[in-house]
Amino acid sequence: MKNVYVVKLGNLYFKEKESILFGNYRYKMTNSLNNASFSEGFDSAKNTAEEIGGKVYKINLEEVEA
Repeated sequence: MKNVYVVKLGNLYFKEKESILFGNYRYKMTNSLNNASFSEGFDSAKNTAEEIGGKVYKINLEEVEA
């Protein structure tokens, strides 16, 4: 099992941060956990959560045999 972290704001999950003019950023969100951005490090996820006012959640990923 592997632990990863996801940032959630309300019912939306953080997807990506893109740079726009003059050092400003736009945050893209998704309503699907499958499209969310996962972070292996808690500190990175925490920084993103603080920037957007969201919360960090730990997710356990398991390898499933087909």
